[in-house]
Amino acid sequence: MEKVFVVFADTEKKEEEELEFLELVKACDFQIEAIFSQLLKSITLKTYIGSGKCLEIQEALQDSDISYIIFHQDLTPLQIRNLEALFHVPVMDRSELILAIFSRRAKSPAAKLQIESAQLKKMLPRLIGSNTQLSRQGGSGFNKGSGEKQLELDRRRIKSRISEVDRELKKLATQRKTQRKAREKNALPLVALVGYTNAGKSTILNRVLTHCKGKEEKKVLEKDMLFATLDTSIRQIQLPHGHSFLLSDTVGFISHLPHELIKAFHSTLEEVRYADLLLQVVDASSKQHNQHIDITMDTLRQIGAADIPMLIIYNKCDKTSYTHPQIQNHHLYLCAKDDKEVDYLIQKITETLFPEKKVEMFLPYTQYNIYSYLKEHAHILKEKQEEEGISICLYINDRIYKKYKDFIQKVFPE
Repeated sequence: MEKVFVVFADTEKKEEEELEFLELVKACDFQIEAIFSQLLKSITLKTYIGSGKCLEIQEALQDSDISYIIFHQDLTPLQIRNLEALFHVPVMDRSELILAIFSRRAKSPAAKLQIESAQLKKMLPRLIGSNTQLSRQGGSGFNKGSGEKQLELDRRRIKSRISEVDRELKKLATQRKTQRKAREKNALPLVALVGYTNAGKSTILNRVLTHCKGKEEKKVLEKDMLFATLDTSIRQIQLPHGHSFLLSDTVGFISHLPHELIKAFHSTLEEVRYADLLLQVVDASSKQHNQHIDITMDTLRQIGAADIPMLIIYNKCDKTSYTHPQIQNHHLYLCAKDDKEVDYLIQKITETLFPEKKVEMFLPYTQYNIYSYLKEHAHILKEKQEEEGISICLYINDRIYKKYKDFIQKVFPE
C-alpha cells in the first residue's frame, strides 16, 4: 500500500469536507502517513500553501517513504510544478485523486475509455514546462523534424490519443443509442437511481431486484465506500400483476466533480435523460445531506435531466431520528437494508409509473398478440371467450390505454 501525505489548506475550516476527502484517499487504497492543515489568509500564487507549511512538509519528508502528497484543493499546473520541484515527490490534487479512483474501479471498456480521456485532458495543460526533459530537442520518429522540442512531441502524442479515445467513445455511444431504441420498443419505463456517492443506490437496486424475485447473479456490487461502482447497470424488474420496468444504477456524484469527468461520462450519464422517473437517493445520516441534494440537482442540470419526475429517497434512516418507513408526497424515508421497508418504495414506484384505469376491452381473435401483451403487462381481473373474440376486464396504465384505446369499450369510474 502506497504511503501519502494529505494537505488541507483553505481560507475557512470545512470539517465535513475534510472527512469526506480522507475517505476518498482511503478509497484509492492509500495509507495516510500524516495530515497537514493550514488556515490561509490568502492563497499563495506559486505554491498555494505558505512557505512555513512548505518547510514543515519538507522536514517531514526526510524521515518518510512517501509516494504522493495529496492536496484537498484543485491546484494549477504552475502550483503542481513548483511543489514537485520543492518536495521531489509527485503532487496530486483533488481532481487527480478522483480520476485515480475511477481509473482503479473501471471495469467496462466504456468506463476505462472515459477515464483515460479525462486523465489525458487533465494532463495536457501540465505538460508546459513540467519537466526539463521535455525541453530537449527531439530526433526522428513521431516528430515532424529534428528541430521540434520533446514537449511538442509529447503534446501531439497526447492529442492524438485523445482523438483516438474520443472516436471509440462515439462508437460506444452509438451502440448505447441502438440499445436504448430496442428498450423503447418494449415499452418498458426506465427508472434511474441518482445521487451522491455512497448514499445507497446499489443497495436499493439489489433490494428491489430480490424483493421482486430477480436472479441472485443479477445483483450489483454494494460496498460502504465512495465510488464503489462506476459502470451503469440496468436490470429488468418484474412487479406483481404483470407490470415491469427497467431500473438503472448510475455513477455517484460528489462535490467539485472534475469537469473532465463530467464531460467524459456525459454519454453514459445522458441515459438518465431518457428516464421516466428518477430516484434520488440521499444519505439521511449525513449532516450535509441537503448540500448533497443540491450537488445532485446541479449535476442533473448540467446533463439536462433536472426536469424529469423525481422521488427523493432518504436512506439510512436507521442511523437518524427520522420515523421510517414513511411516505410524504414525493419524499420517502426508509432503510434500504430492511426488505420490508423496500415495500414502500416499490409501492410508490408502481403508483407513479402505472397509474391505472379499470376498463373493459374486446379483442378480436385476430389480435391475439395484444392479448398476450396484456397478460404480461396488465392486471387482468376476468376474461370471457366469445364467438368473435375475448372480452376482458382489467387494470391498465396510461401508456397501454393510449396504445389500445380503440379496443376499449368501457372505462369504469375511479
